[in-house]
Amino acid sequence: MTLKIFHTSDNHLGIKFEGYPEAVQDKLIEARFENLKQLVKIANEAKCDLFVVAGDLFHKVGVANKIVIRAAQILKEFQGHAVAVLPGNHDFLSPGKADLWAQFKESAGDHVVLLEKQAVRSLIAFDLEVNLYPAPCDAKHSGTNCIGWVRETKKDSAVKYHVGIAHGSLEGFSPDPDRQYYPMTEAELSGAGIDLWLLGHTHLTYPKTPGNRESIFYPSIPEPDGFDCDHEGMAWILEISEDKKITAERIRTGIYRFQHDEAVVNSSGDIESVRSRYINGDLNKTLLKMKFTGRLQKEDREKLIELEAFLKERLLHVQIDDADVAELITEEDIDKAFAEKSFPHTLLRKFLAARDQDALQLAYELLLEEKP
Repeated sequence: MTLKIFHTSDNHLGIKFEGYPEAVQDKLIEARFENLKQLVKIANEAKCDLFVVAGDLFHKVGVANKIVIRAAQILKEFQGHAVAVLPGNHDFLSPGKADLWAQFKESAGDHVVLLEKQAVRSLIAFDLEVNLYPAPCDAKHSGTNCIGWVRETKKDSAVKYHVGIAHGSLEGFSPDPDRQYYPMTEAELSGAGIDLWLLGHTHLTYPKTPGNRESIFYPSIPEPDGFDCDHEGMAWILEISEDKKITAERIRTGIYRFQHDEAVVNSSGDIESVRSRYINGDLNKTLLKMKFTGRLQKEDREKLIELEAFLKERLLHVQIDDADVAELITEEDIDKAFAEKSFPHTLLRKFLAARDQDALQLAYELLLEEKP
């Protein structure tokens, strides 16, 4: 018998996306619930035995009860043997401070297991020959991980599979320079004496190219949450055989995409080239951060403004930075602004002849200000 696991983490239900227009906020908030539904659907279609959320199902401890109840109801739709949910550093265990996990347990089905203790959790009652080794978080930050107990715990040889679930950073992979997110090392994880580690916290996929000897996995975030997340959202389907070989399938899961783009625009042709990149395709689920640089004549600057309006119409949301697009000063501009053979006219013509646009623009603007 093989064991088939759907592995996700960092769903961050309840994130508010402050700073975006209200209509965009609403869509991004709802997308995280739609994404969780899609994850459960994929896991059901793949006939997974176990569905694992390796921390940060929720964005914060004080998330609204309606969000907790809705998440629990979605997870109840998993048709496999069991769902295992680990508290992460955003939705950490906080007895007496919030009723997040109490509400979750009350709302979840009988086959949804909350991993709230550093203790072996047998899944034999769910007809799975699996022991789980959870490392739940009990604070937002910690310089010490919660996996030490796993190595010290005797493994029951009568149980076929031993699976660890933890939330935190991995040395050499996760961005955690101050070591404040439950830092772990590969040596610690590999030396724990179990078959497989399912991790959460880092919003990147690990490993990038898995083989059947890999035993440490991060799924990444399943639904992108900002412009620092330019991939499409990921999860894992992992299958472990009786001889402990692991087959890993990376699943693309995201609904919305956050993208970056840059363009140098020195002519109307450059502007049209950018427009052509965004003419085709369904872009109403794309958020774009666009930076323009270059120099444009006045009439082409108008075309750039038209392009910006076009992008805002085509995409869900666009943030545009065109502060580094300077005005291209031409011979006609100089002749129109200053009398021929005047000092300003002569000076600007010299800059133009030298093709020093930076000096030309600065001088042009200063001379215009002094012009009576």
